[in-house]
Amino acid sequence: MTILKQMTALGIDRRDLRAFSILAVFFGVLIALAGSRIFSHAAKTDRLNSLLDSKSCSKCDLDDAHLENANLEGAVLKDTTLRRAHLSQVNLRTANLTAAILSEADLTGANLSNATLEEAILNGSILKNANLSEVDLNGAYLGDSTLQNANLSNADLSNTNLARADLSNANLRDTDLSNADLSRADLRIADLPRADLGGAMLQKARLNSANLTRANLSRVDLTRANLSRSQLRDANLGNSNLTRADLRGADLTNTYLGEADLSNADLRGANLSGANFSKANLTGANLRGANLTGANLKRANLTDADVTGVDLKTSRFCKTTLPDETINNQDCF
Repeated sequence: MTILKQMTALGIDRRDLRAFSILAVFFGVLIALAGSRIFSHAAKTDRLNSLLDSKSCSKCDLDDAHLENANLEGAVLKDTTLRRAHLSQVNLRTANLTAAILSEADLTGANLSNATLEEAILNGSILKNANLSEVDLNGAYLGDSTLQNANLSNADLSNTNLARADLSNANLRDTDLSNADLSRADLRIADLPRADLGGAMLQKARLNSANLTRANLSRVDLTRANLSRSQLRDANLGNSNLTRADLRGADLTNTYLGEADLSNADLRGANLSGANFSKANLTGANLRGANLTGANLKRANLTDADVTGVDLKTSRFCKTTLPDETINNQDCF
C-alpha cells in the first residue's frame, strides 16, 4: 500500500498533508533562525572576549556590544562596526579606529585621546564629556552627534562633517577645523582660541558667546550665523561671508575683515575698535552704537549702512563709500 493510501486510510487527505508540510517548513525555519541567532550571539561573545584579551578586532561586527568601562587602550579596531555600541567611560586612548562605524554609539565620558578615527562614521553618536584631545578625525562623519563639554583641544577635525552637531561648551583650543562642515552646528560658549576654521562651512551655526580669539576664519561661510557676544579679538575673517550674520555685542577688536562680506549683518553694539575692514562689503549693515575707534574702512562699502550713534572721527577712510553713497578720501596717501 502506498504512503498516500495509508494516509487516506488514516483519514488524512492531501490538504491536511499540505498543511502539515507547510507547518514543518515554518517550524524548521524558526528553529534555524533561533540556532543562527544563538550561534551569532555566541560568536559575538567570543569576539568581545578576544578583543578584551588581545585588544585587536579589525573588521569585526560588534554592533550593540556592551563595553562600558573597558580598557581598550591602543586597541586595533580598523573597519570595525560598533553601531549603537555601549562605550561609556571606555578607555580607547591611542586606539586605531580608522574607518570604523560608530553610528549612534554611546561614548559618554570615553577617553579617545590620541586615537585615530580617520574617515570613521559617528553620526548620531553621544560623546558628551569625552576626551578627544589630539584625536585624528580627518574626514570623519559626525553629523547630528552630541559633543557637549567634550575636550577636542589640538584635535585634527579637518574635512570633518559636523553638520548639526552639538559642540556647546566644548574645548576646541588650537583645533584644526579647516574645511569642516559645521553648518547649523551648536557651538554656544565653545572655547576656540587659535582654532583653524579656514574654509569651513558655518551657515546658520550658533556661536553665541563663543571664544574665537585669534582664530583663523578666513574664507569661512558664516551666512546667517549667530555670533552675538562672541569673542573675536585678533581673529582673521578675511574673505569670509558674514551676510546677515548676528554680531550684536561681539568683540572684534583688531580683527581682520579685509574683503569680508558683511552685507545686512547686525553689528549693533559691537566693539570694532582697530578692526580692519579694507575692501569689506558693509552695505545695509546695522552698526548702531558700534565702536569703530581706529577702524580701517579704506575702500569699504557702507551704502545704506545704519551708523546711528557711531563716532567715525578716528576711523580711516580712502575711497570709502559712505551710507549716503558719497566717497570719503580723507586718509588716502
